[in-house]
Amino acid sequence: MTITTNYETNQALMTDFHHVTALATRRGRVLALRIFYTVFGLLGLGNGILLLLIFDEIDGNPTSTLAIAVLGVLFGAYFLFRAVFYYPYLGFFSRYMMRKRLSGRVSEVRYTFGGAEMAIDDALEHCTHAYSAFCGVYESRRIFALLLTPRTGYIIAKTDLSEERMQELRALLQERFEVPLIYYNV
Repeated sequence: MTITTNYETNQALMTDFHHVTALATRRGRVLALRIFYTVFGLLGLGNGILLLLIFDEIDGNPTSTLAIAVLGVLFGAYFLFRAVFYYPYLGFFSRYMMRKRLSGRVSEVRYTFGGAEMAIDDALEHCTHAYSAFCGVYESRRIFALLLTPRTGYIIAKTDLSEERMQELRALLQERFEVPLIYYNV
């Protein structure tokens, strides 16, 4: 079976990829990071707002108090933004970095599923991977994610597949890969 997909690195696909891989392989670490961002965001906002409210002189200079208060509010807001919008934030920067790295050289990727291995062809490379090399095979509402490591893998966008091709791919992934196909509703 051969699937040709357009390798358009849009933010939604990259966000889905990060969300699926985090749920599958790094759930505890992501939770710890989000707690860290929330705690330091609240501390920064709280300290900044407190300094703005008392607006008293520190070392005889009221402008230093104002500067520290504004910095506290800004850093707090940034950390809270990272905590709340963790996956879209990663998706945005991944899309930007992928576009910069590829710079228009890759327009489509062809995945060929053989008897014992999968071949990937694009403008940059031709490589093959045995089905046993994959540590995870996941599906979400918009993508299939085939992971070689907990952070790297391949994305097959569902927008490039008809409903019957999706069913064929689902069956192939369940049959040939050693790891089970897991669905995440993200």
